[in-house]
Amino acid sequence: MNHATVDPDAASLVTSRLPLRQLADRLFTAADTVCLERANLVTEAWQHHEHEPRPVLRARVLEHVLGHMTLDLETNPIFAGNNSTRPRGWMLLPEYRLDGDGQVGIEHAELRNFLDDKIPPNITDAWRGRCAADLGLGATGGDGHLAVDLDAIVNRGLAAVVRDVEQRERSEATCPDQRIYLHAMRIALNAMINWAHRYADTADQAADAANDPQLAFWHRRVATACRQVPEYPARNLYEGLQAIALTQLALAIEGQALSVSVGLPDRALARFAGEAEREPDATADLVAAFLLKLAANAIFGKGSKTQAITVGGADHMGRDCCNAITLAFLEGFDRMPVADPHLFLRWHGRLDACVGDKACQMLSRGRSMPLLVHDAPTAAGLIDAGVAVADAWDYCVIGCNELGIPGRLFDSAVGLGNGFNDLAILNTLLLETSEAELDAIRGMDDLLERLEAAYEAHFRHLLPGRAERQRLTAALMPNPLTSALMRGGAARACDVMQNMPYRTPCIFTRGLANAVDAFAAIEQLVFRRGQYTLRALVEALRQNLDDATVRERLSDAPKWGNDDMRADRWAEALIALRRRAVERAEAACGLAKHVVCHVVRSLHHVDGRQIAASLDGRRAGSPVGDSIGALPGSATQGPTAMLASVLKVDAGRDFAGGYNLNLTLPPAQAAPQVIRALVEGFFDDGGQELQINVLDVAQLHAAREHPERHRDLAVRVAGLSARFIELSDVEQLELIARAEAVGEVDKPA
Repeated sequence: MNHATVDPDAASLVTSRLPLRQLADRLFTAADTVCLERANLVTEAWQHHEHEPRPVLRARVLEHVLGHMTLDLETNPIFAGNNSTRPRGWMLLPEYRLDGDGQVGIEHAELRNFLDDKIPPNITDAWRGRCAADLGLGATGGDGHLAVDLDAIVNRGLAAVVRDVEQRERSEATCPDQRIYLHAMRIALNAMINWAHRYADTADQAADAANDPQLAFWHRRVATACRQVPEYPARNLYEGLQAIALTQLALAIEGQALSVSVGLPDRALARFAGEAEREPDATADLVAAFLLKLAANAIFGKGSKTQAITVGGADHMGRDCCNAITLAFLEGFDRMPVADPHLFLRWHGRLDACVGDKACQMLSRGRSMPLLVHDAPTAAGLIDAGVAVADAWDYCVIGCNELGIPGRLFDSAVGLGNGFNDLAILNTLLLETSEAELDAIRGMDDLLERLEAAYEAHFRHLLPGRAERQRLTAALMPNPLTSALMRGGAARACDVMQNMPYRTPCIFTRGLANAVDAFAAIEQLVFRRGQYTLRALVEALRQNLDDATVRERLSDAPKWGNDDMRADRWAEALIALRRRAVERAEAACGLAKHVVCHVVRSLHHVDGRQIAASLDGRRAGSPVGDSIGALPGSATQGPTAMLASVLKVDAGRDFAGGYNLNLTLPPAQAAPQVIRALVEGFFDDGGQELQINVLDVAQLHAAREHPERHRDLAVRVAGLSARFIELSDVEQLELIARAEAVGEVDKPA
């Protein structure tokens, strides 16, 4: 069959501006619905291939879905790729579980229990007792928090990866289990190639039927691209973006639920930077349309989050890696205020001036992107964790703000239950200590010693189960496509959960700011001023801090985030004792070194609901801190003081997995040159990660009253970005409170 084609050398050009607003409206005005197509196809294929070895079964399931799913070339005809039959149609993962993600219900209240009564009995009955949740995994989908090898996908093509797999299959050194897994990889890779060919055929048919020449051109371009990529290397920037989009969606269809990072696209696409230089405006539009394609990744409809894109940064020789595509991504995000994917910019001392200026301008205007990561402490932390120098300088963000190496490092952001809350451990110690023992605590050193023992006991219980959970996940829910797309996946011939170039298990933490403020209050009220005994304060906690005088005195105690050593020294002390406790637990359990990541998203609400009243002054059930920075409303000395407090933390040593730092500014304090000065000052002194929101209180209130007038207002919450009008009341009011708090600091005395 002969097909009309688009000249590959001209494929990045468009004959007119792309209809970005129309494409956005199709997506963002769509109501959340449930798409049953994948669930039905997975159920059919699973039942038919259940006798196969589990990796082959999973590959056959993917093959069946990609071979029979509906292809949507209407919602966004600029690029091929979809994982639901309609925008914001939830793509169910019945092999994992058939309920939603808890954080989605916090961020979007109307989606809480959204799936109730929407899944027919033929699906629920087929998976009862057989899904991952019933088998002890408990996940809503694959663990995600990864980035695959984009260089192989864009610049080698999957046909080359298939050849690697076939060569490994033929090797005499390959054992039977490896042959099974390699067979599964080959099935999955070929299924993805054939999926692209289906899009090519469908796009050609759509072009033949189109009355609009422009629409026909876009369909022909899709057809031409999908016959080339991802099977073979991309020939131009458009094909490179198309290959990435298909990969991102295929990984979701395989079963990765959240936090599949796009990695470092400006590096993978660097050989096409000349196109972006020649056609900067058209390239920015193309990137914006690409972002809309990824924004339609509808695992949880509008609740789908954390597809991180990272651009910029230096290599291990200190050379700036920015190019015209870096700027195109910044401009594309500026033109199209998607919430997810979200954009990170790697910052360093030699960052291209135009890139830095564009980032500061975007932040100054309230775009809330890009989020900024400092190369020096980040790479240093990864090197200390065992990553080779060149690879450490190739890092990206692989979730809310967690760190990884595309195609090489997996464990650093895989939680698998390894999470804890600093405030919760302190609270448990205080509330479970007898009155006599509380009276026996004579000073802060005594309390710290008891807390360190509590940390060690917690980690000895928490950390050893990780390896068994990974083994069980690899056995029950292997991911042969994901595994094949990792660097050297064919050579390892096993699941991503079992073997990767770097294994740096991670511990996730929250609540540090709360714990610091609690310690500062204990020191002041008990051991310095003697206003209360420790027993009396603990009794006040049991009464949910009903005593207004106690609350007032707790509020008056020194607070983290004001460059005040009366509080800040407790951050250093708590982190040091935690580090010692982890090291002893690792030694006692024979475990590898762990890295620590401070990550929030909306888990500060989840944690807060489970923690009783605490001596930072919060009452039972209230959220804990939304970042590693000051608690909302307590940074009374302005942004530079807050950043100075955080700089007392050694990020490379103590948060090698990344930290989440929110900085909220009022518009009057947010000129581009002010933002640049804050960023450069913070990073020059060793800061690691910075999320800047410029929030206008009046605008936020107006958006609540007239959401239809503020559709493009995108904000950064705490590890997630969102369109403000789509957030729940809880999250909207939290952002308004942040904006009002910094506005109060900004007012003249």
